[in-house]
Amino acid sequence: MFKSPLRYPGGKQKAIPQIAHYLPPKFTEFREPFVGGGAVFFHVINQYPHISSWVNDLNSELYCFWQQVKTNLPTLVDSVWKIKQQTTDGRALFQSLATADTNIMSPLDRAVRFFVLNRITFSGTIESGGYSQASFQSRFTDSSIHRLAALDGCFMNTQVTNFDYSKLLVEPGKDVFIFLDPPYLSKTQSKLYGKRGDLHTYFDHARFAQLMSECSHQWLITYDDCQQVRENFDFAYIYEWELQYGMNNYKQNQAAKGQEIFITNYLL
Repeated sequence: MFKSPLRYPGGKQKAIPQIAHYLPPKFTEFREPFVGGGAVFFHVINQYPHISSWVNDLNSELYCFWQQVKTNLPTLVDSVWKIKQQTTDGRALFQSLATADTNIMSPLDRAVRFFVLNRITFSGTIESGGYSQASFQSRFTDSSIHRLAALDGCFMNTQVTNFDYSKLLVEPGKDVFIFLDPPYLSKTQSKLYGKRGDLHTYFDHARFAQLMSECSHQWLITYDDCQQVRENFDFAYIYEWELQYGMNNYKQNQAAKGQEIFITNYLL
C-alpha cells in the first residue's frame, strides 16, 4: 500500500472513506490537477494499480518533489538520510533551507529541500510556515524516510506535470475521471500554498467554476460549503459532508471541523 510521505495542509487522507464512496463506477484514466500531498492519488492507484494517471500541481517545489520521486527516488532517499544523520540543530537546518535560492538548485536538491522542510515546519507549510522544534523531533523521523523510500514504482503509469490545472480539464481521453481539491474560497486569506501563500490568495474561483462547467470528463470536487460556491456550481450535483482537519492553522490549538461539499457532474 502506497501512502503519502508528506504532511499537507488541507490534505484529504482522513476523508478517503467518504471520497471513495463518491468515485464514479467506471474510469480508465485518473487525473488530479491539484495533487498536493497525493492522498487521493495514492488511494486510487492502490485500488486500481494498472490505471493510467496524470497528477499535476502549480507549486513548482512540490512538482520537483513528485518528479524526483518518480525518476530519482533512491538518490532522493539517500540525500535525505544524509541530512537526517548529520543534523542536530534543527533551527539552523531550517534557516539554511528556507533561505536557499531554489532558482540555482538542481531538481534533486529542490526535492530534498521540500521534503525536509515539510517535516520540520509548522503543519508542513513549506514557504509560508515557520520552524517547529516539535516537528523536527517528532516528524523528521526514520519512519518518515522509510515511507518515502516505499514509494518505489508508484508513478510507473503516471505522468507528473507543473501546468495550470485547466490543461488537465481539456486534454482528450477515454473514460477519464478527474478529482479536484482546489484552494477553498472561504480560506482565501490563509496563505497556505506557495511563496507567501500566493497560490491560495490569488486563485480565481469564478474562472474555476466556468471551466468545470465546460469540462466533458467525469469529475469530483471537494470544496468548502459557502453560498458563493453553491451559486458558482448551480449546474452540478452537490452533496454535504464534514471533515475533521488534522492540521492546525496558526495560533489555533485544535484542528477545526470543516463544513464541506462534494460536487460532481455525474449522478450517483
